[in-house]
Amino acid sequence: MANVVLYEVKDQIAYITLNRPEKLNAINTEMVTKLSKTWDRFEQDPDAKIAILSGVGEAFCGGADITPGALEPGTVARSYPVNGIQVLKPIIGAVHGLAMGAGNGLAVKACDLTIAAEDAQFGFPEIRAGRVGGIIEYRPYMTFKQSMEFYLLGAWFDAQKAYEVGLVNKVVPRAELMDTAISWAEKLKKFAPLSLRIVKYGMYKIMDTPVAQAGREFKKFVQTQFDSEDFKEGARAFQEKREPKFKGR
Repeated sequence: MANVVLYEVKDQIAYITLNRPEKLNAINTEMVTKLSKTWDRFEQDPDAKIAILSGVGEAFCGGADITPGALEPGTVARSYPVNGIQVLKPIIGAVHGLAMGAGNGLAVKACDLTIAAEDAQFGFPEIRAGRVGGIIEYRPYMTFKQSMEFYLLGAWFDAQKAYEVGLVNKVVPRAELMDTAISWAEKLKKFAPLSLRIVKYGMYKIMDTPVAQAGREFKKFVQTQFDSEDFKEGARAFQEKREPKFKGR
């Protein structure tokens, strides 16, 4: 049986790939378990700084597998990093074809940056099948009216519409999708890992925590950066007019 989630690291980039092409990479119980473990693996992997999430075949992810017995009810949320900050390393989504339901969640919620191919389609078909859940988690990405259109009507947004409402960062031709994702990953690799973690922590924290509490927690988190070797290296490199050599500590 093929591994439903592939993991490979090249040049500090972790390539995480959904691998159920015969089912449009629909999420079943096995994939939930594999993805949950893979996020932890990536976060702990000293050789990986950035991840790119993509799918094999003609779709990124067709959603939850509703074949009887394929998916345990209520488990899909385990496919995503908890509250966005279970994994503090950056994750880039490279989305083509369908990104429906739970697949839309992987593309938008699990990924910090999302690049869509021109053939990508995002949707929430659950409303049509009486299987609604998890919509609160996606609310921050669109305006109220856009969210209501997406969820109440079970709308399908093409790549350009998804870009216009804020679900994705960029739309590119299908042939340029992975190259674009890799080029973004290469840019992120040059930055101090602690600084990337702080940005990600702060942005997600403010979405689900009262401002005063988030501010206090963020201040403590930032202090780790001020105390780091990379903080001093950044200043030295600037003064010496050279590229910094960050070590992540």
